[in-house]
Amino acid sequence: MGLGPFGLGPFGLGVALSLAGIGGLAGSLVAARLGRRFGTGWTIVGCGAVTPLAYVLMASAHGGTLAWLLLGAGQFVLGVCMGAENSNDMGYRQTITPDHLQGRMNATIRSINRAMFVISAPLGGLLADAIGYRTALWIVAGGMAAVGLARALSPFRRARIEDHLPTA
Repeated sequence: MGLGPFGLGPFGLGVALSLAGIGGLAGSLVAARLGRRFGTGWTIVGCGAVTPLAYVLMASAHGGTLAWLLLGAGQFVLGVCMGAENSNDMGYRQTITPDHLQGRMNATIRSINRAMFVISAPLGGLLADAIGYRTALWIVAGGMAAVGLARALSPFRRARIEDHLPTA
């Protein structure tokens, strides 16, 4: 029974990874409040700005109890960001898209999303094998930070669902 790259056994790794699900639930529970308080755009931008921290925490995991804590914390932060961001993102897209285009919009987004998983998972694995998983995680953190910065500088940061709702 090997300990794997984080120095954790299968049970410890499973527990640490499960914290992403708990974080996702927590993020989804506060998503609507965040969207109302800060606006949809700023909530999505904020989640995108915090997401690199999750990868930094995971890249910092080296072994033992500290590795479990860092990996678990990174997974939890990633889950919270995904839970809060996805709810606001989907709500905004559905609000701004006319009813007759909902199916087409949803199918397009889902197809692009699934294609990115199919492409990026093997490439990430190859990259991690070639340069090490820690270095690969640092590259992901940098890429996510660049995406977060681009979003923060775009007009999308001011997007609010309320601006697109019919007035009574």
